[in-house]
Amino acid sequence: MKLILEKRERVLVKTRAHRRVLRWPLLRFLLLVAGTCYLLGLLLREDLPGWLIEARALALALLAVVFAVLLVIWCLRPWIRWANSFIYLTTERIVTKRGRRAAGQHSIGLYAIHDIVAVVRPNAPQLAPGTLTLVLAEQRFNIPHVPAVARMRGYCIGAIGALPHFPRVDGVNMEEADGSGPPANPTNEAPHQHDQQHHHERREWTQHE
Repeated sequence: MKLILEKRERVLVKTRAHRRVLRWPLLRFLLLVAGTCYLLGLLLREDLPGWLIEARALALALLAVVFAVLLVIWCLRPWIRWANSFIYLTTERIVTKRGRRAAGQHSIGLYAIHDIVAVVRPNAPQLAPGTLTLVLAEQRFNIPHVPAVARMRGYCIGAIGALPHFPRVDGVNMEEADGSGPPANPTNEAPHQHDQQHHHERREWTQHE
């Protein structure tokens, strides 16, 4: 199922989760191959007990089945899930999409976003992956493992600022996040403060450190 766009809507950024999410599947694959090779070498030895030599064929078949099942569960399924999951930034919304079914798609309109926070590990490089937190009116929505999350935050703010009737920047407000919030790296864009004409609300883009 492809992403269906509204009239005049276009995709600005299309990406998927950072490849670091595949570290554990890769590690499990290496351990699985090493363990299977070790057990295979044991079963092919000639100094085994007589009963084990008689059951060698059954043991080899069982080993092959266990290897195939664990390979699918531990390695192939996470890789397929990663390959079929995408993050879209369009001119009107942010969409996370997993698989081809509509149930695996979650969309947030840009007008509903009050703040965007790029959360990365301490001392991370400028283009480090991290979690993109979208602050809505009554909840937060986290998109983990976003590549170059600080740059993605800048793209999102630019898309929101380009919305029709969105107020122009008339000032800058910078504040430090207190210890109660999630840590973030100071690689985000400088925040902006707006006065919206139609809703008479004030929205602030804050720089979180």
